[in-house]
Amino acid sequence: MEPSSDFNLLSGFSDDIHDLLAEIRFIAGSRVRSGVILNLMDGEKRVSEIRDIIRTSNSATTHALMELEERRLVERSSDTCRLTSKGKLMGITLSKFMNSMDAVRLHREFWNKHSIGSIPARFLMDINVFRDAYIVEATPDDLQRPYTTYLEMLDNATRLRAMLSYCLPRHTESIAGFVETGGRVELILTPDTYHVFLGESGLMNLHELMDSDLLRIGVLPENQEISYLISDTFFSMSLFKRDGFDSSKTEILLGHGDEILQWGNSLFDYHWSLSSVLDSESLGSVRETPLPLEE
Repeated sequence: MEPSSDFNLLSGFSDDIHDLLAEIRFIAGSRVRSGVILNLMDGEKRVSEIRDIIRTSNSATTHALMELEERRLVERSSDTCRLTSKGKLMGITLSKFMNSMDAVRLHREFWNKHSIGSIPARFLMDINVFRDAYIVEATPDDLQRPYTTYLEMLDNATRLRAMLSYCLPRHTESIAGFVETGGRVELILTPDTYHVFLGESGLMNLHELMDSDLLRIGVLPENQEISYLISDTFFSMSLFKRDGFDSSKTEILLGHGDEILQWGNSLFDYHWSLSSVLDSESLGSVRETPLPLEE
């Protein structure tokens, strides 16, 4: 499964791609110029202050400021300087670009081993949110470490959103335990995991939970290569390896910041919009027969 092609990096740039790349090199290709822009993002500064922050010589700082001023990215008055509107936009773009590259670099082994085919391209464009995430792996002494890590975090949560492309008894047990303590669950299943989930759950309990609005279930029309959880305080994600093996039992990517929580909730909303949402009557007796999905 390949990432959805909802963007084209070179679309509309065929005539001026060289000018665009030159602009990128001008800003990102110089430690001093990029340092000046990034350090002016939070407001006006004295030239001497910028020089000390980026640890460069007075002549190098002055030369960089002159170049940036010529491009109308910076404006100066006396011994102070500030970003222009164009400079602020470039600074925001540069900051996101650097954070995205850092997110790829920090977790390069994770990305190299796993398929990203179930993550739409527009979400990959915001990969910078994973810069402060961390990986939790199983060890020979603690094979359940990824599972127990996020299970402990659920103790203080009131809301859980989950997309399961791989379903084990422990998943249904965790969801059952969560709703028993008053938590609310939104669950997205695939054609494969839907039947497994039903097989591990008492239908009567599911009816009651869905009727009381403690549990909502949606079913995607196709299987996926990603599973993830979002609660009030964390987002965890596991991806299938490139050979098709599910790695959720051995390795997860976990984060807690507002940006990664927003990213996870947006991804869930996207997958939910593609799902057939069930009510308690839709469950019926479908343990052995495929669930008819609505158009």
